[in-house]
Amino acid sequence: MPTVRTNGIQTYYEDYGEGPPIVFLHGATSDHRLWAERARPLAADYRIIVYDLRGHGRTGGSERTSYTTGLYAEDLGAFINALELDRPAICGLSLGGMIAQTYAAESPETIGALCTLGTRTPEILDGEWVERRLVPKIGAILSPVVDPNHIMELLYRFYAWRSDDDGTETLRNAERIQNEHAADFPAMADAEVGKVHDLLRRYPAESVAHSMITIPSLLLYGERESEVAGPHAEYMADTIPVAEVRRIPNAGHNSHVDNPEFILDLLREFLAIAVGDRYEINRSDE
Repeated sequence: MPTVRTNGIQTYYEDYGEGPPIVFLHGATSDHRLWAERARPLAADYRIIVYDLRGHGRTGGSERTSYTTGLYAEDLGAFINALELDRPAICGLSLGGMIAQTYAAESPETIGALCTLGTRTPEILDGEWVERRLVPKIGAILSPVVDPNHIMELLYRFYAWRSDDDGTETLRNAERIQNEHAADFPAMADAEVGKVHDLLRRYPAESVAHSMITIPSLLLYGERESEVAGPHAEYMADTIPVAEVRRIPNAGHNSHVDNPEFILDLLREFLAIAVGDRYEINRSDE
């Protein structure tokens, strides 16, 4: 299994295809397997790289007692350096998008393009107090007596409840896709789930200098996500100098599970422009 030393941990990753590099970041308590399967068609024209975040999947946990998006951004920078990637495009979903925007604001000169899906900024926008203040506090109170994995599932279903579906079908499809890619896979440790849950709870106290993101940015959200998903994408687009917001039809929070074809078409179009001036990209018919 390929691993690389990054920021004090052994990071598991998978690498497909040749061409301009794209690094895909998964969401909280997920792992690389969903992106590995969903992004694989892009390997005809691009080098696709997926990895398990600290605390997740085959990368596993660390001795750190708490995590922040800043720490994960440091991990990403170390990963880019370790693989000697030349200004890769970064594409992150949910927590992965939080990490991607943090890193892009701090080190825009090291990457070529940014794509986020269903992600949020630290700012609490109108209508978010319940889900971003009250619900995480309840989760923190319950964490000593309730399985952290169960808390994260309840939080996911709460976000889905505020949208147009309960997330059941998406969760079932995600599990199937992951198992088809690699069924014998380590479960995330409860302690690591707790660290990630604490990160999400404390995220509004962090800050991201979006005006420093000087690379082309594509900001996506699913039409069935909670009603604040779009405003967060628009919030970023208002500050990032070169940014486009697109809504993904027939998709909830895990849009790469619900409508991967639409996302792949958008990425092909976006990346051909964003990185095309540095590479000769042979567009496939697939």
